[in-house]
Amino acid sequence: MSAQRDVIFSAGMPTGDAVHIVRRRFVGAPGPRVAIVAGIRGDTPEGVRVAHKVASLLELHHDALRGTVDIYPCVNPLAAHRGERYWPFFSQDLNRCFPGRLEGHAPDRVAYTLTEEVRDAAQVIELRGANPAFSEAPQAHVRARDTQAADLARHANVNVVWARQPGPAAGSTFAWQHPNTLVLEGGTGNRLQPKVGVALTEGVLNVLNVLGVLPDAILPFHWATITRPLMVGDDRVHRVRAVAGGLFLPSRGVWDEVEAGEVIGEIIEATAGEPIETIRAPASGRILAMREQPVVLPGSMLARVVVTATQESA
Repeated sequence: MSAQRDVIFSAGMPTGDAVHIVRRRFVGAPGPRVAIVAGIRGDTPEGVRVAHKVASLLELHHDALRGTVDIYPCVNPLAAHRGERYWPFFSQDLNRCFPGRLEGHAPDRVAYTLTEEVRDAAQVIELRGANPAFSEAPQAHVRARDTQAADLARHANVNVVWARQPGPAAGSTFAWQHPNTLVLEGGTGNRLQPKVGVALTEGVLNVLNVLGVLPDAILPFHWATITRPLMVGDDRVHRVRAVAGGLFLPSRGVWDEVEAGEVIGEIIEATAGEPIETIRAPASGRILAMREQPVVLPGSMLARVVVTATQESA
């Protein structure tokens, strides 16, 4: 039974320094191995904070674990230190490099190393933050028809579990490299929201408890406080896009309940300050994500509305 810190990857930089990627391993009694990965993109500090909070608790209680928890607190540290999405010098999106290559530039080798690191894990959890331009409700993403991941995500203390069909880039993302991966995200792009951080931290700890790795006595909350999520597929998540360009002014907030046709914001022309487009909810439900970065072009996404139907929990 131990807690240890290992460097799993190092690479030289043009400045002569080196970048290191760290794994924090917490080993208890025999049991499943869980891998928790954060900071694949540098503009997701919420995920990095959650990884830190989980590691801090496990540092105190690793002797009580029934299994092994590997936490990779920030696998794109250069970008995180700059608050930018891409790996510096290469301007490369690390979450488009998987499964990576043993030989190649640094982002490819990081992706390869991480893919191999989690290969034999019983469960993988990826921690993200919101898109940089948005505020988002706490949510879990799983692959469509992945019932095992969806059932586990029910315990992640999120508002929504979204079973998503793969997009064109899915095969090059980290979440696609390991079956049953849970992706947890929420909050405000490139910023921290205390309530979201607490919710996601408790969600990760509760998932570890459900997996049998973390005993009930260690949980810093009661299981009854865990949010029961709305379970949805792509057909129940509606994207709202701008027709005109200008400044977007939202009038509703994240997780507000809205009716179909209700005004949720407007776009104004900045020079005269006059409204040029009224933005309405495309369906009745709740606002899953709302744009906070106001400058928009025609086609820019403004919000996501999730259809709640007759029941909001499953």
